[in-house]
Amino acid sequence: MLPVLVLIVVIAIAALLAFRWFERYRYTDGWRRSEFRGLAFGFLMWFGGLFGHRVPPPPQAKIEFATKPGEPKPPKSGGPALADDAADEKE
Repeated sequence: MLPVLVLIVVIAIAALLAFRWFERYRYTDGWRRSEFRGLAFGFLMWFGGLFGHRVPPPPQAKIEFATKPGEPKPPKSGGPALADDAADEKE
């Protein structure tokens, strides 16, 4: 049991030190120019994919409409709206 506790403490300390190092490293020029940045992002996408998370699509700069500005608007989908005195209302 003691070796397991020692291993947990060692892993926790290593994770804490790695986090502190990365916290300072990500604001440097080395981070902006490194291949590690792409590797880290790829790992996060892979790891998130294990749990069903996906990156949202990028925003679209160009919006295309189905109708042209001079054409009449298409009819609304569905039938007429319900009347104010719907049949399932209790009196």
